[in-house]
Amino acid sequence: MRLINRKANFWIRLLSSIIDLLIFISLAIISSFLVFNYKQGQYINKWNYYVWLALLIFMLNIFWIIIPILFNGQSIGMIICRIRIIPQENKTKLSRAIFDRQRLFAFTWMIIFLLFIIFVSPELFIRAAKINKNSAKLGTLERIFVLIPTALASITSFAEIFLVISNVKENRIGINDNFSNTFTVWKNRFDKVEENEEINTIIKPKIRELPNLKYEN
Repeated sequence: MRLINRKANFWIRLLSSIIDLLIFISLAIISSFLVFNYKQGQYINKWNYYVWLALLIFMLNIFWIIIPILFNGQSIGMIICRIRIIPQENKTKLSRAIFDRQRLFAFTWMIIFLLFIIFVSPELFIRAAKINKNSAKLGTLERIFVLIPTALASITSFAEIFLVISNVKENRIGINDNFSNTFTVWKNRFDKVEENEEINTIIKPKIRELPNLKYEN
């Protein structure tokens, strides 16, 4: 008999993801008050718009890559739910496993925020935000600039939902688990399994005897 880490079920993994997402969104909204004057619908300083987007990129790295590496495979949501990420193979470093697992989510959103920085100016962002009043004033090119990062954000969100739903399996291993060669397991919970007996089969070459052929002239 040996002990293996018990894999976390779908619901606790979903709860952990929701907690992480709510914390990130809350910090994003709080930090936005340093950029926008919501009462007047204007910027406090329009250059803070770029600082705010850069801050969101920084927070993505902190929340989904740095914290899990520093806290033994746990994000804030995972710490609360008492689950963690481990590599499927012992020889794989935890930092590499976490990087492989989180890059799809974190890097895609970093690209989205970078696209906002490139295509959407502070003025265009504030005009597009006033949908009911000013959306008709956006030109075709401006609409395209706003649509590019917005559409990518929508596609990424649906992809993440699909990855979360893929965890609803009997073996509790989702697509992202297989992609990154990781497991999401309970902290300090284990299952007992039978040791697999390794059968070493040795294949020996068979000596072939050639018949003695006699040729007569």
